[in-house]
Amino acid sequence: MKLIDNWKQAWKLKSVQVGAISAFFYALILFSEQFVQVWNIIPQDLKNYIPAQWQEYVGCFVGVAMILARLKKQPELYNVNQFVTVTAGHSNTDPGAVNGKLKESDFVVIIRNALAYYLREAGVTVKTDGIGLQNDPLSSAIKLIKGSNVALEIHMNAAINKAAVGIETISLPKDKKLAQDISKAVQKITGSRLRGDNGWIDQSKSARGKLAFVSNGGLILEVGFISNDDESMLINSKAWLIAKEISKILIEYEGKA
Repeated sequence: MKLIDNWKQAWKLKSVQVGAISAFFYALILFSEQFVQVWNIIPQDLKNYIPAQWQEYVGCFVGVAMILARLKKQPELYNVNQFVTVTAGHSNTDPGAVNGKLKESDFVVIIRNALAYYLREAGVTVKTDGIGLQNDPLSSAIKLIKGSNVALEIHMNAAINKAAVGIETISLPKDKKLAQDISKAVQKITGSRLRGDNGWIDQSKSARGKLAFVSNGGLILEVGFISNDDESMLINSKAWLIAKEISKILIEYEGKA
């Protein structure tokens, strides 16, 4: 085989550049599912070593891979008109509770993304308030509730007492059983205690008063206390396992809907 003249400069040719880009996306489509699976089993401690300047790009890459993996595999297990809403508390402009460098709004995005992934893998149609590192405001999250079979927003609790721990899911009385099951799913992974009524908090008895997301029919899960160093570290390291257990509850709920 004879190479073209000046083959070392071939990368400058538009045809070569387009071909390389096409090959990259073709490979991403082919192996997106495998990439996501590998990404899921990488410990969070190792992911934390990703340089800050690269985190946004990695988040976008993972988000694209998740979308492509979902497009490749869509088992029709459920009615296409049914869907689950999964949102992350607070937003990119509202950090929520903060513990040192840890921000609630960043923390909960990880669980939201993982939960959405597992639900989609099971064939459940999912709507979220963002992809990757995106975390839209509450007003956007509330709009997603209408028409969904269940809407779950992920939060982290906080307290002045740094020893405070526990899991709770806030909802209207009609969703008491589901709220308790979601809290127990988290407890199965973290071993933390269930707050309120076996993991359920009736919004009418919540110290927070009426919450717009709950008033519109959604459930708010407080995974644990970000103010507690040990609990926040545990949740961060087991975020994908927590999401997987929650997904089992929602998948079963969807099957009965």
